[in-house]
Amino acid sequence: MNKQKFEQYTKNLNLKKVHTGSIWTEGPCYLKKLNKVVWSDIPNNRMLSFDFDKVEIFRSPSNFSNGNTTDNKGNLVTCEHGARRVTITDENNIITLIADQYNEKRLNSPNDVCVHSNGTIFFTDPPYGIINPKEGFPGKMMYGGCYVFKYDTKTKSLEALATDMDRPNGVALSLDESQLFISNTGGTKYIRRYDIDKNLKISKPIEFAKSDPDHIFDGFRFDTENNLWTSRGDGVACYAPSGEQIGYIKMPERVSNVDFGGVEGNTLFITASTSFYMTTLNIKGAKFK
Repeated sequence: MNKQKFEQYTKNLNLKKVHTGSIWTEGPCYLKKLNKVVWSDIPNNRMLSFDFDKVEIFRSPSNFSNGNTTDNKGNLVTCEHGARRVTITDENNIITLIADQYNEKRLNSPNDVCVHSNGTIFFTDPPYGIINPKEGFPGKMMYGGCYVFKYDTKTKSLEALATDMDRPNGVALSLDESQLFISNTGGTKYIRRYDIDKNLKISKPIEFAKSDPDHIFDGFRFDTENNLWTSRGDGVACYAPSGEQIGYIKMPERVSNVDFGGVEGNTLFITASTSFYMTTLNIKGAKFK
């Protein structure tokens, strides 16, 4: 039944290469207010945008931006490797700092981000931007680990949520926000699932999906039926809530991340190595429920 669902989701698959010529694309994010999608080209230290007509430079330099999402006001939330911080950009293009320190020590290089319906921001903090000169500036890990953080926008407080992963990477909340998912791209490759309560405390970690070194899970997002769509090697994999992989979209390049958007919410945007792709699905993203 689940595989039949995936066939229905992808029945009208019309994969389109929107742009190429980048070095390593990441962080696709649909901006509903502008009907525009933006993404990061990390080594080129820029962000690009597509308004369904033309591709333009959105921000350059971008502080080697990586993951992006929107908050509940539609503002852009960005992880910046170069500045080792997370920021919000409002509709007037004013950039506000969210976090760049934990216990008065610099963050590593924030990687990916998601936002709860109450405004709380979750982000991962591996060291890729300080150990890879193509993705940031050389630096040292200062607080002693690679954590997943929770930022309370009301109290302006930053809390370490998960501290036992060697390379936490992608992060997203399930459709009903009862579960938090985090991918690890370190020594072992997996997506971990936590239960998360109304006070945003996490518990009951389990391995939701495991991968081999050639099919790494990086970034992912959910649809309106709580399926998880994730980068997985040279393609996009779809997982049912049970953890069963129900389908796979083969891509011409190694995939880094995905996001849902478009006016109807059923366009899947895909960042893959040198290029940016889009396709129409017969399912909407979770934010369009």
